Amino acid sequence: MSSTAQRELALDIRLMQGTSRALFWLVALGCLFVAGHWLMQRSWWDIRAVRLQGDLQRISPVTVRADALPQLRGNFLTINLAQAQRVFEQLPWVRTAVVQRLWPMELAVTLQAQQPVALWREPGGAAQLLNTEGQPFNANLGEVQGLGLPQLSGPAGSGMQVLQMSQSLLPLLQGAHQSVAALALGSGGNWSLQTRTGLHIDMGSVPDSAATQQRL
Repeated sequence: MSSTAQRELALDIRLMQGTSRALFWLVALGCLFVAGHWLMQRSWWDIRAVRLQGDLQRISPVTVRADALPQLRGNFLTINLAQAQRVFEQLPWVRTAVVQRLWPMELAVTLQAQQPVALWREPGGAAQLLNTEGQPFNANLGEVQGLGLPQLSGPAGSGMQVLQMSQSLLPLLQGAHQSVAALALGSGGNWSLQTRTGLHIDMGSVPDSAATQQRL
C-alpha cells in the first residue's frame, strides 16, 4: 500500500472515530435530557401547599383557592414564578404579589392589598376604586360602603391628578367645616366640586383658592 493510500486510510479512520464520539455524546445528552425531564415530572415534585401572607384583610382565601390556584401551571421545579405572580395580581384587592418556592414542595405568596381612597369613574366607564397612587382598580364596591369615600371622576389616566387636587382642597375645606363629597375633572379641563353639605362649586380650569373659599 502506498504512503498516500495509508494517509487517506488513517484520515478516514480518524473521521469515523470522531463521528462515533460525536454520536455517542449526542445520544448520551439526549438520554440525560429525557431522564431529567422524566424526573422533573414525577408526582413527588407536586406543590403540596400554598402559604398566603401579608395584608389579607380584604383578600379572601376562598377567592384565592377558586380563582388563582387552578391557573397555576407546573410543579415545584417547573412552575413559572413570574406567571404565578401575574395570576395572583389579577385577584380583587391584590395590588402586588411576590411568589417564592418554599422547601419542601410549597409556595409562599406575599400579597399587598389595595388601599382605597376614593370611588372613581371615567366617562362611559363603570365605577371603580382609586388607590393611594391614583390608580383605578376593580373590586366589590359593597365592601367599602360606610367608609365615606369621595366620588372622583375624570378622563382616563387622570386619577392621580384628580386625587392630588382633592387632597390639596382638604385644608381649605376643613377650615370651613366642609369636606369633599365629589370632585370632577371635565374633558375641557374644568373642575367641579361638591361638598358633603351639598354645596356645588364650579372652580373653572384654574382653581383659585381665594375664590373657592369665598363660596364656602
